[in-house]
Amino acid sequence: MGCACGGCSKTSCYNGERTSHTRRQCTGPKGSEGEWQQAVGAAEGVQDWSLNPIIRPPGKLNWIVGDPTVLQVGEEIHMWTNGALGNIQHYVASSSDPTSFKQLADSVVDFGTVRPYIFHNKEANKVTLFYEQFECPFFQSSHIAAREAEVGKWKFGPATTILKPKLPWEKEGQSRVGNAFVYYNTVKGKYWLYYSCGKVDVTDSGIAEPLNFGLAQSDQLLGPYTRVLEKPMEVRGDIPGLTIIGNGSLKIIKSPYADITANGVGVALCNRITKNLSAEEGKQSGSTVSMIRTSDGGLSWDTVVPKFLGPSLLSDNWKEAYVYAFDTLPNPLDQSSELIYYNGRNGWKDAYEEAGVSRFPVEMIRDAACA
Repeated sequence: MGCACGGCSKTSCYNGERTSHTRRQCTGPKGSEGEWQQAVGAAEGVQDWSLNPIIRPPGKLNWIVGDPTVLQVGEEIHMWTNGALGNIQHYVASSSDPTSFKQLADSVVDFGTVRPYIFHNKEANKVTLFYEQFECPFFQSSHIAAREAEVGKWKFGPATTILKPKLPWEKEGQSRVGNAFVYYNTVKGKYWLYYSCGKVDVTDSGIAEPLNFGLAQSDQLLGPYTRVLEKPMEVRGDIPGLTIIGNGSLKIIKSPYADITANGVGVALCNRITKNLSAEEGKQSGSTVSMIRTSDGGLSWDTVVPKFLGPSLLSDNWKEAYVYAFDTLPNPLDQSSELIYYNGRNGWKDAYEEAGVSRFPVEMIRDAACA
């Protein structure tokens, strides 16, 4: 569901075990004073913006700011998130202050619309908003839908169905597909769609999360899409101290160093749903973002940085329990770093979710590609 002033510390190993207390003072041109500091529960070099969370829930009836997706257009950064029961919200920030967003009109007004992803067609001056649509009236199944809009006008048209659950493992636990990540695979000459599917119940939080990853492809952005994989996508490698029980979102990092190359190598991030059996009862579940690498053209992945960005496990912290779905963006103020926007959950039962931003050095992507 900032400001940046450079100065990310360099290291030859990002294994998530070491910590650093490097702090950089930043004052945004709009007066937003904050600093970057080593993130708790994250790999060395991953830094949190001290004024996180940057977007808070609008009220008690809409207690979630979920699964942000971001896009830079000129000197503006646009963000889309979902609410608790529906609607896709739209925000904008200046690229000179990428931590300070203001809300625009909702892009989609409908129940059961969650997990957005924005795709930019620069040549056509259009954006396509992919999202997961739960089906009325009981919301017991979902499919991936998409709507298009002209850049600058942001008036999204009618929905097109992109992908429905079909295979048994896409219906495991519940018949649903979502968490779309779409990109044009230049090696294959196809649009590739990574998605999550199925359901696992997370009882200590009273929520449900996706179970498996899948992959589909198409000659056209809006489909029709056919499955590339007939079995769940494999992400090899554990997260130390945690048991992986589900898979949330997988996105290739928006950096030329992360793109899947002709020799099959690429770098992505994924958040995985976890359980810590040694933790206090009622506080065992979580979600952690890992950095992963493919060597077979994106068909399967290996974990490179298991605890790239995880929950803080600090009481009364906005991301105490979960770090969820995310999107990345080259830092417009510092070419040596990337920004990651994501939502966190402040606890387990009856918790709320907010959006924040962290940054990490581009060097981490290069190291992962060479791992």
